[in-house]
Amino acid sequence: AAFPALAWQDAIRLRTVVIDAGHGGHDPGAINKNSKLKEKDINLDLALRLGALIEKGCPDVKVVYTRKTDKFVELAEPGNIANPNHADLFISIHVNSAKSTAASGTETFVMGTDKSSSNMEVCKRENSVILLEDDYTTTYEGFDPNNPESYIIFNLMQNAHFEQSIAFAALVQQNFINNGPVKKSRGVRQAPLMVLWRTTMPSALIEVGFLSNANDRSTLNQAAKRQKIAEDIYEALHAFKQQYDSNSGFEIDASVLATDEPEEEPEPAVAPTVTP
Repeated sequence: AAFPALAWQDAIRLRTVVIDAGHGGHDPGAINKNSKLKEKDINLDLALRLGALIEKGCPDVKVVYTRKTDKFVELAEPGNIANPNHADLFISIHVNSAKSTAASGTETFVMGTDKSSSNMEVCKRENSVILLEDDYTTTYEGFDPNNPESYIIFNLMQNAHFEQSIAFAALVQQNFINNGPVKKSRGVRQAPLMVLWRTTMPSALIEVGFLSNANDRSTLNQAAKRQKIAEDIYEALHAFKQQYDSNSGFEIDASVLATDEPEEEPEPAVAPTVTP
């Protein structure tokens, strides 16, 4: 007779992925006024491409989207979607922007309390979306994305999925370095991002390039290269799933972990960030 250990093995399989296309609706995210590119549109296109790849390549994985259309999603909502769906992995897709047009490259964030100035500016920009919400001071218990003192709340949180989040983020960045159309990598970084803090599973926020950089912008404006970015993220997910399902531990490529400040700091701004 077959031993019923398979039930336990099935219980640890990666079954559900939530894909969050950052921004949306009246929150466009970063904007390039010359090309009229908007971050929210790029994020949604990449999210849908990634979801389609997962549904085809991993038919045993359920894909849940925080949005599939151009609608505004409050920062608390991705967690409200991911947690009841018992997601095994949460992926938030974004596009970066900076005051300096020289800033370029990809970077992937996991939940953490790194207080380096550049990482904090990313936090301020991404978390500032709550200012567009009604009664955000009540929803987020007085949290102010522009007040560094507010970030003390993140120091009270213990991320039980830190290792898994780092493992997935490292796979994403390694694929970007090896195969991606945006070759420069700014590494895997930690930051107190509200959209990640609200989730209770391995999670990462991926910045796929800079809308303020001409080369990155050209790449992100091409459907074929957006498809390649989606494929790189999918391949990272597929490799992560193999490690997750095998329960054999996670291999982390330390070479892609950021150890210092990036050369150019992202621009602090309340969305939208408009670049030339």
